[in-house]
Amino acid sequence: MGISYTLLMGPSEESVNRIKRRMTKQAFSRSKEEPVILLEGPRSTGKSTLIRALAEEFNTQALDFDNPATREDAGRDPEFFTQNDKPDVPILIDEYQRVPAILDAIKTRMNQSSHSGQFVITGSTRHDALAGSVQALTGRIHRMMIYPFAQSEMEKTSPDLISRIITDADEAIYKERNKPATETRESYIKRIVKGGFPLAVTRSDTARNRWFDDYVRQTIERDIPGIAKIRNKHGLSVLLRKLAAQTAQILNLEKISSSAAIDIATTRDYLQLLQDVFMAYELPAWGRTLGSRIAAKPKINILDSGIAARLMGLTPDKLGAKEPTALSEFGHLLETFVISEVLKELSWLDDTFLTGHWHTHDNKEVDFVIELLDGSVYGFEIKSAGLATGDCFDGLRSLRNFAGNSFKAGFLFYTGKSAFKFDDRLFALPIAKLWE
Repeated sequence: MGISYTLLMGPSEESVNRIKRRMTKQAFSRSKEEPVILLEGPRSTGKSTLIRALAEEFNTQALDFDNPATREDAGRDPEFFTQNDKPDVPILIDEYQRVPAILDAIKTRMNQSSHSGQFVITGSTRHDALAGSVQALTGRIHRMMIYPFAQSEMEKTSPDLISRIITDADEAIYKERNKPATETRESYIKRIVKGGFPLAVTRSDTARNRWFDDYVRQTIERDIPGIAKIRNKHGLSVLLRKLAAQTAQILNLEKISSSAAIDIATTRDYLQLLQDVFMAYELPAWGRTLGSRIAAKPKINILDSGIAARLMGLTPDKLGAKEPTALSEFGHLLETFVISEVLKELSWLDDTFLTGHWHTHDNKEVDFVIELLDGSVYGFEIKSAGLATGDCFDGLRSLRNFAGNSFKAGFLFYTGKSAFKFDDRLFALPIAKLWE
């Protein structure tokens, strides 16, 4: 392809480390296949840098709607900003949601011609949250999620573990069995607390905490009010911290509403807004029928484990303590961290899939389930233990029995060193194999 893309880590003026983003290749190729590509995700994940790299490759310029002057001009005449005198080159727009009227102008262009490669836009607000956006570009926009850094991106490795185990689990485990993982419990904790935001990962602990605090504050005071009127910003802040304390757990709106002293309707609205700006997300219940998916409650997750740890006031020392509360918090944050890493890898694939968690009425559960378009099912259980004992596979065994022949493989992600096959279609994998 020829495209070279790097993203500076840490404050841009001081950064010396460069990281290649795995999503770049997909963004470039799909920009030639779809009429409109939307690169959406949390603020400060590198979307602007990515679109500038695409601009360089296409020998054009990206329009920055975060720039006040450009934003004002585009608001006055959005049609002008969708006119293209280079039909073979897409129009590139950064932070399109700052000028919502641009969507109608893009729709007008689509009505004239729906050929591929017309627009690449980025946004830090979920597309569905913008008024009229769904109707404006239904069937004409391809959305791609841009996550914070994956650990493999920061380590400059490409083990592609999820792709390999979906292709052939036995072969993938066979190749890993003689390569012990090197991570320790302490190093896992450090990775969790750092998270993956480009502007946070290379900072000192103190500077990173300041960055997290500023990020949360700006999200509540600027980003969310940009899409909805907030009557109680303090209540929203309290709710976010309560949600962080419940990360990787079954969502209990009543309990969270009560503890945050916010009525249930407002709690539901605020939770949706936090998802609209990618601060949190719900992992739906998985089942073989729509009814079974609706019956079970989703899990709530904070998107980035570093943000979650900061919201909970947890440091590496606190997480490393040999106390029941610390052990429980480490387990939940580890699950948040691992699921985020798996989602990042899935975003690099071309496969279509469903994701969710599995929980039965008799409390059999699997933390993460992937169902491919052909019905193939893969389960992932995440444990903070350093030993993979038989009872750790109970949930995966139950899922195997439930899904039958559709169940292709189940994996226990744990903090131990060895990868091995435990039973028919059941495997143990060190978490670190996602990046080592």
